[in-house]
Amino acid sequence: MSTDMSVERPGGDAETALRDLAGKAYSQSVASPWLASAVLQRTKRRRRGHRMFGGVAASAVLVGSVAAATVGGGPYYEYRQPSAVMESTVPAGSSVVVNRDLAPVSLDVVHVVLDIDGQDVQSILRVLGTAGDTVACRPAASSSSCTVTVNGQPVADPYVSGLRAQPFGPVKVPDNTFFLLGDARDVAVDSRALGPVPAGDVNGVVVAVVDTDAKAWPVGGAPRHHIPDDYEVDVEAPVPPASTQG
Repeated sequence: MSTDMSVERPGGDAETALRDLAGKAYSQSVASPWLASAVLQRTKRRRRGHRMFGGVAASAVLVGSVAAATVGGGPYYEYRQPSAVMESTVPAGSSVVVNRDLAPVSLDVVHVVLDIDGQDVQSILRVLGTAGDTVACRPAASSSSCTVTVNGQPVADPYVSGLRAQPFGPVKVPDNTFFLLGDARDVAVDSRALGPVPAGDVNGVVVAVVDTDAKAWPVGGAPRHHIPDDYEVDVEAPVPPASTQG
Protein backbone atom coordinates (compact mmCIF):
# COMPACT_ATOMS: atom_id res chain seq x y z
CA MET A 1 0.00 0.00 0.00
CA SER A 2 1.28 3.45 -0.84
CA THR A 3 0.54 6.28 1.58
CA ASP A 4 2.79 8.82 -0.13
CA MET A 5 1.72 10.19 -3.50
CA SER A 6 4.49 12.72 -3.90
CA VAL A 7 6.32 12.43 -7.19
CA GLU A 8 10.10 12.62 -7.48
CA ARG A 9 11.12 15.73 -9.41
CA PRO A 10 12.99 14.82 -12.62
CA GLY A 11 16.36 16.51 -13.14
CA GLY A 12 17.88 18.32 -16.07
CA ASP A 13 16.91 21.27 -18.25
CA ALA A 14 15.10 19.06 -20.77
CA GLU A 15 12.90 17.57 -18.07
CA THR A 16 12.17 21.04 -16.68
CA ALA A 17 11.16 22.28 -20.11
CA LEU A 18 9.03 19.18 -20.62
CA ARG A 19 7.25 19.79 -17.35
CA ASP A 20 6.53 23.40 -18.33
CA LEU A 21 5.23 22.44 -21.78
CA ALA A 22 3.06 19.66 -20.41
CA GLY A 23 1.62 21.95 -17.76
CA LYS A 24 0.71 24.60 -20.31
CA ALA A 25 -0.67 22.14 -22.86
CA TYR A 26 -2.91 20.37 -20.39
CA SER A 27 -3.82 23.13 -17.92
CA GLN A 28 -7.47 22.78 -18.93
CA SER A 29 -7.67 19.00 -18.70
CA VAL A 30 -5.38 18.05 -15.79
CA ALA A 31 -7.10 18.70 -12.50
CA SER A 32 -4.01 19.41 -10.33
CA PRO A 33 -0.22 19.70 -10.30
CA TRP A 34 -0.18 16.33 -8.55
CA LEU A 35 -1.85 14.66 -11.54
CA ALA A 36 0.39 16.51 -13.98
CA SER A 37 3.37 15.11 -12.10
CA ALA A 38 1.77 11.66 -12.14
CA VAL A 39 1.45 11.78 -15.92
CA LEU A 40 5.07 12.86 -16.23
CA GLN A 41 6.20 10.07 -13.92
CA ARG A 42 4.28 7.47 -15.92
CA THR A 43 5.90 8.75 -19.11
CA LYS A 44 9.31 8.59 -17.49
CA ARG A 45 8.73 5.00 -16.35
CA ARG A 46 7.54 3.87 -19.76
CA ARG A 47 10.49 5.31 -21.60
CA ARG A 48 13.17 3.77 -19.37
CA GLY A 49 15.39 1.54 -21.49
CA HIS A 50 14.20 3.26 -24.70
CA ARG A 51 15.76 6.07 -26.69
CA MET A 52 14.07 9.45 -26.64
CA PHE A 53 12.52 9.89 -30.05
CA GLY A 54 13.39 13.51 -30.51
CA GLY A 55 13.47 16.65 -28.44
CA VAL A 56 11.33 18.29 -25.79
CA ALA A 57 8.43 19.08 -28.16
CA ALA A 58 8.06 15.43 -29.19
CA SER A 59 8.26 14.42 -25.53
CA ALA A 60 5.40 16.79 -24.72
CA VAL A 61 3.29 15.00 -27.34
CA LEU A 62 4.10 11.70 -25.64
CA VAL A 63 2.95 13.11 -22.30
CA GLY A 64 -0.33 14.16 -23.90
CA SER A 65 -0.87 10.72 -25.38
CA VAL A 66 -0.34 9.07 -22.02
CA ALA A 67 -2.71 11.51 -20.32
CA ALA A 68 -5.44 10.78 -22.84
CA ALA A 69 -4.92 7.04 -22.57
CA THR A 70 -5.17 6.93 -18.79
CA VAL A 71 -8.46 8.81 -18.39
CA GLY A 72 -11.23 6.38 -17.46
CA GLY A 73 -8.86 3.43 -17.49
CA GLY A 74 -9.15 2.24 -13.89
CA PRO A 75 -11.15 2.36 -10.68
CA TYR A 76 -9.43 5.45 -9.26
CA TYR A 77 -9.98 9.08 -10.20
CA GLU A 78 -9.26 12.46 -8.69
CA TYR A 79 -11.99 14.91 -7.73
CA ARG A 80 -11.46 18.47 -6.60
CA GLN A 81 -13.82 19.44 -3.79
CA PRO A 82 -15.50 22.75 -4.69
CA SER A 83 -17.26 23.46 -1.38
CA ALA A 84 -16.73 23.68 2.37
CA VAL A 85 -19.29 21.01 3.32
CA MET A 86 -16.63 18.49 4.44
CA GLU A 87 -14.22 20.86 6.18
CA SER A 88 -11.93 20.37 7.94
CA THR A 89 -11.73 16.75 6.75
CA VAL A 90 -11.64 17.81 3.09
CA PRO A 91 -10.84 21.53 2.73
CA ALA A 92 -12.57 23.42 -0.07
CA GLY A 93 -10.42 23.39 -3.20
CA SER A 94 -8.42 20.34 -2.21
CA SER A 95 -8.33 17.07 -4.13
CA VAL A 96 -9.41 13.59 -3.12
CA VAL A 97 -8.86 10.17 -4.66
CA VAL A 98 -12.06 8.20 -5.30
CA ASN A 99 -12.49 4.46 -5.93
CA ARG A 100 -15.52 4.00 -8.16
CA ASP A 101 -15.58 0.22 -7.54
CA LEU A 102 -15.91 0.25 -3.73
CA ALA A 103 -19.29 -0.32 -2.07
CA PRO A 104 -19.81 2.35 0.63
CA VAL A 105 -20.03 1.33 4.28
CA SER A 106 -20.80 3.30 7.42
CA LEU A 107 -18.54 6.37 7.94
CA ASP A 108 -17.12 6.21 4.42
CA VAL A 109 -16.87 9.55 2.62
CA VAL A 110 -18.45 9.33 -0.83
CA HIS A 111 -18.55 11.35 -4.04
CA VAL A 112 -22.23 11.77 -4.85
CA VAL A 113 -24.55 13.59 -7.23
CA LEU A 114 -27.38 15.29 -5.32
CA ASP A 115 -30.72 16.40 -6.70
CA ILE A 116 -31.12 19.94 -5.34
CA ASP A 117 -34.16 21.77 -6.68
CA GLY A 118 -34.01 19.73 -9.88
CA GLN A 119 -30.32 20.40 -10.43
CA ASP A 120 -27.57 17.76 -10.33
CA VAL A 121 -24.97 18.96 -7.81
CA GLN A 122 -21.73 17.08 -7.13
CA SER A 123 -20.67 16.82 -3.51
CA ILE A 124 -18.61 14.84 -1.02
CA LEU A 125 -20.48 13.66 2.07
CA ARG A 126 -20.11 11.07 4.83
CA VAL A 127 -22.24 7.93 5.16
CA LEU A 128 -23.95 7.98 8.57
CA GLY A 129 -26.68 5.46 7.86
CA THR A 130 -27.17 2.52 5.52
CA ALA A 131 -30.34 0.59 4.65
CA GLY A 132 -32.33 -0.30 7.77
CA ASP A 133 -30.54 2.12 10.10
CA THR A 134 -32.31 4.82 12.09
CA VAL A 135 -30.31 8.04 12.24
CA ALA A 136 -31.10 10.84 14.67
CA CYS A 137 -29.60 13.74 16.55
CA ARG A 138 -31.57 14.40 19.71
CA PRO A 139 -30.90 17.64 21.61
CA ALA A 140 -29.08 17.48 24.91
CA ALA A 141 -30.75 19.08 27.91
CA SER A 142 -27.89 21.54 28.41
CA SER A 143 -27.11 22.36 24.79
CA SER A 144 -28.79 23.26 21.52
CA SER A 145 -26.39 20.99 19.61
CA CYS A 146 -26.43 17.22 19.64
CA THR A 147 -24.44 14.09 18.86
CA VAL A 148 -25.57 11.93 15.94
CA THR A 149 -26.79 8.46 16.83
CA VAL A 150 -27.32 5.41 14.65
CA ASN A 151 -29.87 2.90 15.93
CA GLY A 152 -29.89 4.74 19.24
CA GLN A 153 -26.12 4.56 19.77
CA PRO A 154 -23.61 7.41 19.40
CA VAL A 155 -21.19 6.98 16.52
CA ALA A 156 -18.23 5.00 17.85
CA ASP A 157 -15.48 6.80 15.95
CA PRO A 158 -14.25 9.71 18.13
CA TYR A 159 -13.45 11.91 15.13
CA VAL A 160 -16.98 11.68 13.73
CA SER A 161 -18.77 11.71 17.08
CA GLY A 162 -17.03 15.01 17.88
CA LEU A 163 -18.74 16.71 14.93
CA ARG A 164 -21.75 18.54 16.31
CA ALA A 165 -25.06 19.22 14.58
CA GLN A 166 -28.42 20.81 15.20
CA PRO A 167 -31.15 18.32 16.20
CA PHE A 168 -32.93 16.27 13.51
CA GLY A 169 -34.70 12.95 12.98
CA PRO A 170 -35.13 10.18 13.70
CA VAL A 171 -34.96 9.00 10.06
CA LYS A 172 -35.29 5.37 9.00
CA VAL A 173 -33.02 4.69 6.00
CA PRO A 174 -34.86 2.83 3.20
CA ASP A 175 -33.36 0.03 1.11
CA ASN A 176 -30.82 1.03 -1.55
CA THR A 177 -30.21 4.45 -0.02
CA PHE A 178 -27.69 6.15 2.27
CA PHE A 179 -28.13 8.83 4.92
CA LEU A 180 -25.35 11.32 4.19
CA LEU A 181 -24.05 14.22 6.28
CA GLY A 182 -21.39 16.84 5.67
CA ASP A 183 -18.73 17.16 8.35
CA ALA A 184 -19.24 20.96 8.31
CA ARG A 185 -22.85 20.60 9.35
CA ASP A 186 -23.56 24.31 9.72
CA VAL A 187 -23.16 24.81 5.93
CA ALA A 188 -23.79 21.37 4.39
CA VAL A 189 -26.80 20.53 2.26
CA ASP A 190 -27.25 16.84 2.94
CA SER A 191 -29.77 14.16 3.99
CA ARG A 192 -31.14 16.36 6.74
CA ALA A 193 -32.74 18.50 4.01
CA LEU A 194 -32.77 16.13 1.04
CA GLY A 195 -33.56 12.82 2.72
CA PRO A 196 -31.69 9.55 2.15
CA VAL A 197 -29.78 9.50 -1.14
CA PRO A 198 -30.26 6.66 -3.67
CA ALA A 199 -27.31 4.29 -3.89
CA GLY A 200 -27.24 4.80 -7.65
CA ASP A 201 -26.34 8.48 -7.14
CA VAL A 202 -23.08 7.58 -5.38
CA ASN A 203 -20.13 7.67 -7.78
CA GLY A 204 -17.52 6.14 -5.49
CA VAL A 205 -15.77 6.05 -2.12
CA VAL A 206 -13.10 8.60 -1.19
CA VAL A 207 -9.95 6.69 -0.21
CA ALA A 208 -7.50 9.57 0.30
CA VAL A 209 -7.16 13.32 0.68
CA VAL A 210 -4.28 14.95 -1.22
CA ASP A 211 -2.55 17.69 0.78
CA THR A 212 -0.72 20.80 -0.41
CA ASP A 213 2.55 18.84 -0.59
CA ALA A 214 0.93 16.37 -3.03
CA LYS A 215 0.88 13.59 -0.45
CA ALA A 216 -2.18 11.36 -0.02
CA TRP A 217 -3.54 10.64 3.44
CA PRO A 218 -6.35 8.41 4.75
CA VAL A 219 -9.69 10.14 5.29
CA GLY A 220 -10.28 11.22 8.88
CA GLY A 221 -12.97 9.18 10.64
CA ALA A 222 -13.47 6.81 7.69
CA PRO A 223 -12.56 3.13 7.27
CA ARG A 224 -9.07 2.67 5.85
CA HIS A 225 -8.89 1.74 2.17
CA HIS A 226 -6.05 1.05 -0.22
CA ILE A 227 -4.40 4.24 -1.48
CA PRO A 228 -3.21 3.79 -5.05
CA ASP A 229 0.07 4.92 -6.56
CA ASP A 230 -0.18 8.29 -8.25
CA TYR A 231 -0.01 6.94 -11.80
CA GLU A 232 -3.07 4.74 -11.22
CA VAL A 233 -5.41 7.71 -10.76
CA ASP A 234 -7.44 9.16 -13.64
CA VAL A 235 -8.29 12.79 -14.21
CA GLU A 236 -11.85 13.72 -13.28
CA ALA A 237 -13.89 16.27 -15.23
CA PRO A 238 -13.71 19.90 -14.05
CA VAL A 239 -16.12 20.95 -11.29
CA PRO A 240 -17.83 24.28 -10.53
CA PRO A 241 -16.04 27.04 -8.56
CA ALA A 242 -15.91 26.82 -4.79
CA SER A 243 -19.03 27.58 -2.78
CA THR A 244 -20.34 26.88 0.70
CA GLN A 245 -23.23 24.64 -0.30
CA GLY A 246 -23.81 21.51 -2.34
